[in-house]
Amino acid sequence: MYSLGRNWMLILKLRNNIELECDLQLAEMETEHLLGCSLIPISSCELEDLVQQGVLSPTDLKHCRRGAVVGYRAVVETLNPALLFRRLSFIEIVVGYTSAETEHTNHVSQLFADVPASFVHIEFGSGKVLFRLVPLNAVAEWSDIAVKRAANPDEAVQIVQKVVQMVREGKSTVRWHKVAEQVLSARITTGHLFHGLHVYKAKFFPRMVRALINTFGSCESPYLLDPYAGSGTALTEASVIGIPSAGIDIDPLSVLIASAKALLLRGSTAALLEGTQITRDYVDMLRSKQLSLFYAREKHANYIALPSFLAKRVPPEVQEELLDDIAISLSAIEAVRGDFNVPLRVALSDAISRKIKFRFLGLGYGRFSLSITSGRVVEMFKSNLDYLAKTIAVWEWLRAAAHLHLPASEVRVGDARHLPFDDRTFDLIVTSPPYMPASSGRENYLKSKAPAMVALGIVGADEIEERERMLIGSVQRSCDVNGLPPRAREVVAWMASDEIRQVKAAATASYFADLAQSLREIRRVLRPGGRCAMVIARQHTFYRYKSREVVRVIDNTGIVSELAQVNGLDVEKILHVELNKQNTVARPRSLDAYYETILVLGRG
Repeated sequence: MYSLGRNWMLILKLRNNIELECDLQLAEMETEHLLGCSLIPISSCELEDLVQQGVLSPTDLKHCRRGAVVGYRAVVETLNPALLFRRLSFIEIVVGYTSAETEHTNHVSQLFADVPASFVHIEFGSGKVLFRLVPLNAVAEWSDIAVKRAANPDEAVQIVQKVVQMVREGKSTVRWHKVAEQVLSARITTGHLFHGLHVYKAKFFPRMVRALINTFGSCESPYLLDPYAGSGTALTEASVIGIPSAGIDIDPLSVLIASAKALLLRGSTAALLEGTQITRDYVDMLRSKQLSLFYAREKHANYIALPSFLAKRVPPEVQEELLDDIAISLSAIEAVRGDFNVPLRVALSDAISRKIKFRFLGLGYGRFSLSITSGRVVEMFKSNLDYLAKTIAVWEWLRAAAHLHLPASEVRVGDARHLPFDDRTFDLIVTSPPYMPASSGRENYLKSKAPAMVALGIVGADEIEERERMLIGSVQRSCDVNGLPPRAREVVAWMASDEIRQVKAAATASYFADLAQSLREIRRVLRPGGRCAMVIARQHTFYRYKSREVVRVIDNTGIVSELAQVNGLDVEKILHVELNKQNTVARPRSLDAYYETILVLGRG
């Protein structure tokens, strides 16, 4: 590190899509931790003053966050540009300057040696040095919009390159102005880095994961675990910022999705793109009758389109169409050998999941609503292949341009109640366990994925019910209150006394017991001084089903905190984070503010 002048003055402009104050809290917490100093908020008026002073470019006034705070000012004695480039989650551009004469050029070059040239612009003049640095994660999020807008992989790469250049240099061009506007003004950018490969209910927000890793990792490169890995968001984000990781999940489809992401991040781009193209060509040949559809159907003659609990609700003609489309898609996938067909299988699973949508109603009796979209599965599958090809190409450019060497990451099927790791293995755990079965619509995780799992042969149609009973949070599990702490026992007792909710009382007791066992395992595998950042529901609200009047609010944060403490973990920090919900019909009083809690637990 070099201190060329007395201090470095930094201006950090926030991304425009940081909408809620809770997101701002996470942004400030992470940025202060990475810089090692306090931040001074900047308003839009102050941003304009910085443009007048020549510190910022007029283009920096565009796409600002809506709200009182649009960025931060910080003063640091020493600067670590490589850390800011790789780790910052919420910042669009970092502008920094200090006094320096021209003869310090070599020192500056050495300071920025680990920041790839594509992402930083440095200028000398008037006795000072000024730089503009574009963080890696901002570029990754922009790629989500570039992929959606582009007609082909080459165009997707070109869009990302041009937007990075414009932000890095603080200049706009007429030709790319509209494209840059679309990318930089996007409000939702959560599908980047293959996060959009498969629909997934209640998945982690990538920026939240990064903030938790950056803030609560106790060492420079902690070894991270996610015992409820889901679709692999935490593992993916840890890899990109340079953190080795491991994950397990009891759901085999979740593990397949997470495995596909890991392969896509590290695999041969040429082989992945070739496999995607072979699959698309094979689908087209089957559909154009150049290859026999009869042949494809024969290869999958024993295939069962839907599990029995769902088949009786789906019209026969729709099931016949599904048989054709899935047979074509599976035959095409089988033309690609080895692990490279894993992302293709996930792309088909996503198409099936979008075709057949159903949601359990939260009553505890297995009732669900069902909707079948009009599009063909095979067309959705082809669309997913196009998305995959464009995302692979953009990621290859980003990986090469940013000189990324990803650390090891593994994911496997396993049980959070019995972690397959030695004692004191991990420095950091970032995770989000299932919600309690009393929460509306969340008590049948596995059954809601049954069509895709059966289609891919991951789980047999006759195995669904048994596997469902294994899951933490399943309404089919049953346990008494023995061994539970007071708050958990009180909730179970209330549910047992309620005529409508008593059906889920034993399952809720089982949920708390399972979560307690999982917390004991978390403590066991954490190293002394290690931390667990666990995202949970802040509370659970019970309503009268007809009037939607609130009957009772349960303090879930208090219950889980108590479970953690009685199992040897210290509650170090509690952060309540408001979520920006997209589904306004998901549950009663759906327009109410909805909060999750980040519970930071430590092992002393």
